[in-house]
Amino acid sequence: MKILITGGLGNLGSWLTEYLIRQNHEVSTFSNNDREVFKEQSFERIFGNIADEHDLKNVFRKKWDVVIHLASINEGNVPGYSKKALEINTWGTRNLLQQITNSDNRSAHLIYFSTFHIYGADEGIITESDSFPKPRNDYGSTHLFAEYYIQQFHFTHSIPYTSLRLTNSYGCPKEINNSKWYLVLNDLVKNAFEKKAIVLSSNGLPLRDFIWMGDVVVAVDNCIAKGPANDNFNLSSGKSIKMIDVAKIVRKAYEDHFETTIEIRTNKEDKKRYPDSLTVAPDKLKKWISFSPTEKLYDEAIKIFDFLKTYSDK
Repeated sequence: MKILITGGLGNLGSWLTEYLIRQNHEVSTFSNNDREVFKEQSFERIFGNIADEHDLKNVFRKKWDVVIHLASINEGNVPGYSKKALEINTWGTRNLLQQITNSDNRSAHLIYFSTFHIYGADEGIITESDSFPKPRNDYGSTHLFAEYYIQQFHFTHSIPYTSLRLTNSYGCPKEINNSKWYLVLNDLVKNAFEKKAIVLSSNGLPLRDFIWMGDVVVAVDNCIAKGPANDNFNLSSGKSIKMIDVAKIVRKAYEDHFETTIEIRTNKEDKKRYPDSLTVAPDKLKKWISFSPTEKLYDEAIKIFDFLKTYSDK
């Protein structure tokens, strides 16, 4: 199949691009900037701004079977983030839909990567039918608004889609200059490697649902094979883990890799009482496609330590 991936050179996008190429799909990426990934592989790299009508109009002169939309701005601490998030995450999605509609691509299967942050929940059982969206930040709000645009264009122009509400994906970065070193596993491993200590910003009790990127890309491939659902799905592991337990996994990986001990430091100033249960249920997705998430935190921590050591030795 001819597949366009917006954000296809990014953190998760690079995993997806690599996987789908190996599955013999004809993959093209659309990104704002080039990155030092897959320079040895031959595939089409298209550059432009997702929010620019002219840039996308040129992209959709070609016919695509599948459009996977990952392009978004996630870094909520950057200056002017609220406006940038609205421009990229929301308007960028509407611009994409408009160009699909204006071209010969109305039958292309749009797979949209939304986020579980649209729910604004950090406890209880979160399902697509029972959990009403109440986003607490611009990241969640702008992705929810993008979902609404997708539903609008499905109603007005019959654009076929599948929307995936992703939890916390993890996996070894594909390049050292990756912009997502702040993600939990990346951050803990990098700090352990550089500072010889694992430092948590919390008291270690917050719960998170982590899903391995290897499972994410397989789920996407299965969605491609299944065809449009015209619906929203949680893309999660269905299990949550405390930050202190993630830190312990990183410590075990560090000590196995470097054969020396390392300490975990929690934030003693954090007196907050965090919820003791969180389930982002993937049951609906499991009924739609074959989907069996696995736990790879230790394995990916080892890979990230290897990755960092390789570059530090150069």
